[in-house]
Amino acid sequence: VPGQLPLKFPLREEFTLDRFRAGLNRELIETATSNERVWIYGEARVGKTHLAQAVCGQNEGSVFLPAKTIPLDNVDLDGYGAYEQLVIDDADCWLGRRDVEEQLLALTETRLAAGLGLLMTGSDTPHNLGFSIDDLGSRLRSFQCMELRSLPDSEKRRWLVDEARDRGLELTHDVLEYLFARVGRSQADLADVIEKLDFESLAQSRKLTIPFVREVLRL
Repeated sequence: VPGQLPLKFPLREEFTLDRFRAGLNRELIETATSNERVWIYGEARVGKTHLAQAVCGQNEGSVFLPAKTIPLDNVDLDGYGAYEQLVIDDADCWLGRRDVEEQLLALTETRLAAGLGLLMTGSDTPHNLGFSIDDLGSRLRSFQCMELRSLPDSEKRRWLVDEARDRGLELTHDVLEYLFARVGRSQADLADVIEKLDFESLAQSRKLTIPFVREVLRL
């Protein structure tokens, strides 16, 4: 539709910088909030979306685009070039489709020419990703590429307790140590565990005890 305003996607209220656990990523956070050309990559559910939305939440003139939730046939980047700050989460989901890459290249060049920053996140660095358009790969490889690293185990414990508390669950020290000794320690694995325990705790009206955790997770 000619003259149609670009879509603006809502931010989750809980995804703020105050609630983002920095861990080993303090320098990365400073860079991400600088409104420069930045590409952040990392393993699944390490916090890329949280950080991306938190950066947007700092600036009323910012826009957040969740690439993973926008079907390739529906990608329309016209109109996003002039926003003060633009963040594209899971941008690598758009790679490999030439018509979408053409839009992404045009958007990138428009913002670079205007001196505007662009923050993107992805599963890997642009140096390891495949592109249909070489010029787009060249542009994105020129960004500051930084890895969002997982939390140290000590901070993962505090993070997991907070995740449980946010869901109305009490995660005692004994249950916490039981989980850490028996399930994967990636943040993605731990987030899946809490989600499953939350569902079953609500469904069965039971607290998080070691017998309950053992039963639900079949440990």
